[in-house]
Formats: sequence, structure tokens, C-alpha cells
Amino acid sequence: MIFSVMFETMKVVNLRWTGCRNKFPALVVILLCILMVRNLEAQEEALDSLDRLLYRSLNQVERVRIKSKIAIEYISVDRQKALNLLEQVIDEARESHLSEELALALSNKGYILNVNGEYASALHCYLEAYTIYKSSSNYIETGFACYRLGMVYKNLGDYSKATEFCMEGLRVFEKTDRKEGLALIYRIMGSIYKYQGNIEKSLYYYFSGLELNEETGNSQGIANSYNNIGVVYFIGGEFDKALAYYQRSLEINLELNSINEAAINYGNIGSFYLETGRPDSALYYFDKKYDAATRINSKRIIVTTMEAYGYYYFKMADYPAAVRYYYDALELSRSIGTMENTKSILEKLSDLYLEISDYQNALKAYTSFVSVKDSLINNEVLQRIRQLEMEYAFEKDRDGLKLLEERRKLHMLIAASMFMISTLFLWLLFINTRVKLKRRKLDQKRLELDKKNLQDEIFYKNKELTSKAIFVAEKNELITKMIARLNMLMNSPGEKNTAIKEIIKELKVHSNLKVWDEFEYVFVQVHPDFFGKLGNRFPALTPNEKRLSALLRLNISTKDVSNITHQSVHSLTVARTRLRRKLGLANTSENLVTFLCQF
Repeated sequence: MIFSVMFETMKVVNLRWTGCRNKFPALVVILLCILMVRNLEAQEEALDSLDRLLYRSLNQVERVRIKSKIAIEYISVDRQKALNLLEQVIDEARESHLSEELALALSNKGYILNVNGEYASALHCYLEAYTIYKSSSNYIETGFACYRLGMVYKNLGDYSKATEFCMEGLRVFEKTDRKEGLALIYRIMGSIYKYQGNIEKSLYYYFSGLELNEETGNSQGIANSYNNIGVVYFIGGEFDKALAYYQRSLEINLELNSINEAAINYGNIGSFYLETGRPDSALYYFDKKYDAATRINSKRIIVTTMEAYGYYYFKMADYPAAVRYYYDALELSRSIGTMENTKSILEKLSDLYLEISDYQNALKAYTSFVSVKDSLINNEVLQRIRQLEMEYAFEKDRDGLKLLEERRKLHMLIAASMFMISTLFLWLLFINTRVKLKRRKLDQKRLELDKKNLQDEIFYKNKELTSKAIFVAEKNELITKMIARLNMLMNSPGEKNTAIKEIIKELKVHSNLKVWDEFEYVFVQVHPDFFGKLGNRFPALTPNEKRLSALLRLNISTKDVSNITHQSVHSLTVARTRLRRKLGLANTSENLVTFLCQF
């Protein structure tokens, strides 16, 4: 099979290019063949794998599904083998009541029959698949079934039926937001309006489909849209625009290896060259189209190619050849039921017979043309199409109004909910503020109470400290008197003088250190930062000056300070003067005790 495909590929490249000066180099042909063989080998390997899997499976359902996958793989390789396998799948799916597998197999069979130009048989398969999908409520697949039915009815020239299924498909794809499905429907609607001669509406649908295909990144859909837009521009006489779109479409189709669509591009480009006075180039592209059409066995493309050959020979004034091609095309067109092609061929035949003054055959061809045209496009059909579109538009507007009403109600509900939430939030905020205010007042009262307690504690501590200092002063006064008495005893003769002197000395030292330690411990508890702040500001103060500052801070009398420190009043006066100077209070009237209270 691989070598037969290679042979067919070489035929496509070299055959029927007799009117063309440029031919592919042999190397290019060989490379194309090698690439195709590799692709086919890969496909055959995949098919062999599926075959092995099929015969291992004992489950009937799985066997049907695997066989269906094998058939799908064969569609691009051997359509007849794929068709035979699909027939088996359809029979087995019916027996096993596998509706989903049956609908899929019918759809694939319909596709092959449609490509082969067997539109009536394809229509039968598509209708049955559509019925299965709709009865099983498979909404998305129902939409795609509508597209397939619309396409076949359009090919058969039943535009009202085609429009009816297109409108149903549009409803499905718009509700499910399936943009790729909408693009397919727009393509059919664009073709229907093109055949009716409504260029403006045809372009509207084609460009709408192009926009959706670009949005979804559907390369094949983009290529199809380009080609269709080119056809409409060609009909309107804008040949340069048409060629630009044809070429863009062909470029994509060649990249995708889409032979069917590329064949259509070749024919359209050939028609451009024929209309613009370049018949050799036209024949070159018609030959490419014919080779591709025969390779994929597309009867409809063969019909349009025969028609193109007939028109070419008509332009070349080779009327016998033109008549021969026209009648071959007409026969094939009638056999597959493509009414639009039949109409176009009959019109060209009428023009040809008029050209050669064969009025009888011209009248016969024209009468047949009018009959076919009336069956395709008449007031009843046009009215039905307009009615279907109006019904769809009305339903869409009604759904839109219904949606707007639902949105309005939703907005009102949201607004009411927001109002209630806001009110609740404000109420909670108010309650929270009141709670915080009460808590703040309580905290303030607690702070005031703590402050009062602290002040009371400081007052009592100061009082305790002062009492302690007075007690120490009285104690030291007593000790001083004792020392005085001991001094008197010391003047009496005897060896005890030395011992008494040592006792007096030791008593003085012990008294001063012990008294100060007790005093400092209590003072630091009451005024913990005093010595630190005083030392940071006046680092030159001696320890004795710091002690004197602490005693003055308590506002103890000079007499009591004298008793505590065992210094005379005169010595204390000198010490106070020296302390004022170090504190920067010399020659000022500021009270020393008031100044020390700052620390």
C-alpha cells in the first residue's frame, strides 16, 4: 500500500501539467515521497497496535470502541477500509445497544460518504446520529450534528432545511459558548447567502467565522474562512483581494497537509488567472486541483474541476472540448445531487451554445438552468430562510431580555443584601465603639486608681524612708553620745585607752557603712532612676556627694543629715556649697532640694 501511495504522489506532482513550464525537481519529489512514506508507516504501526489490542480484548463494548478507533485512523489512509470497519461497528453497536458508539460511528460514516459525494447516504447517517444525540440529551454533540446536517442540506441545495439546522446549532453553541461550533455554522450561512447573491451578508458571516477561528487558534478554520472570503470577493469582481485570500488559505492548507481544501484553493486560483487573462497559469492550477481530487476521490471537487476545464476551453474557443467537459461534469453532478453545481454548469452550457449559435440547445440548457435555479432559490425558500433567521433573532432577543431581567433582579437582591450587610455592619460598629468607649473609660479609671495607689505607695515609702533616716539619725546621735562618754573615759589613766580608741574607731566606721547600706536599699526602691539620671547628667560627682544629694532629695534637716553622716553642720554647709557649684547652681537663687527633686 505504501508504494502505491508513493506512485500516486508522484502522479500528483507530475501528471496533467502539460500546460505548465515549471515542474518540481526530481529531488523535491523524492523528498515528498520519503516524508509521506514515513507518515504512512507511523500510521500503519498505530493501526497494527490497535489491531493487536482489539484481538486481546474479550469485552464486547471495548471491542466496539477499539474497532471504531481503528476505523477513524483508516479514514485518512484508506477510506473504503474505514467504511467497511464502520459498517461492522454500526451493526455491533446496534446489537449491543451502545447508542453513543453507534452515533459516533454513524457520524464518521456520514463524513466519509459526504467526502465521497454520496450526500443522500451521508444525510441518512447524520439524521440518525442527530436523533440519538438529541434523545440522550447530549447537548454539545447535538449541536455538531446540526452543523453536519446543515452542511449536507446546503450541498444538496435545500437551503431552508440547512438554515433550520443552522439556527438550532447556533442556539446550542451560543448557550454553551462553543466558539468553534459557531464558526462552523457561520461558514454554512455565509455559503447560503453567497449562493443567493447576497454578498454583504455572506461576508458578514464569513468574517465572523474568521474572527472566532483566530480567537480559538483553529488553523483549518482560518484557512477555510480565507478561501470563502476570497470566493465572495471574486464574485464581486475584486480579483486582487480574492487572490490574496486564496494564497493565504493555500499556505495554511499545505502546512496542515489538507489535500481536500488545498484542491479547492488550486481551483480558485486557477479561476483567477483565467479571468485575468493568464490561461497557462490557470490550466496549471486546474491540473493540480484535478490530481488532488482524484487522489482523495472527492466527486464534488472532480465535478467543479470538470466545470473549470469546460470554462477554460470555452475561453480558448475550443468549444467541442468545453462541451465534453461540461457534460461530464453535469452527469457526475446530477448523480451525486449537488444542485448548485448543476445550476452553474447548465448556465455555462447555455452561454456556450449561444456563443456557437446553437439556439435550440441553448434554450434547452437555459430552461433546465431556470428550473434548477427556481428549485434552489425562490420566494418561498427565501421567505423561509428569513423567517428562520427572524425566529432565531427574536428568541435570542427574548433570551437577552430574560437574562437582563434576571440580572436586574440579581442586582436588586445584591443591593438589598449589601444594604442589610451595611446596616448590620454599622450597628456592630456602633456597638463595638460603645464597648471600646466603656472599656477606655474603665481603663482610664483603672489607670487613675493605679496612679493614686502608686502615689500613695510613694508617699508611704517616702514617709518610711524619712522615718528610717530619722531613726538612723537618732541611733547615730545615741552612738555619738556613747562615743563622747568613751572619750571621757579615755582621759582616765590606764592601759585601756588603746582598746577604747579601737572600739570607738570601729564603731564609727561600722555605723556609717551599715546605716548607709540600709538607707540606700530603701531609697533605690522608692526612687530607682535617681542615681542613674543624676550620674548621667553630672558624672563628676563623688559617691559622698551622691549620698548627700539623696539625703537632700528627701528634704531631711541639716541636723539629721549631720547625725546620719557623722559630719558637723559646718562641714555639711561646705559640702552643700561645693555640691551647688558642681550642679551649676552657684550664684543662683534656685533651691537645691527643689532642683534635686527633678531626678
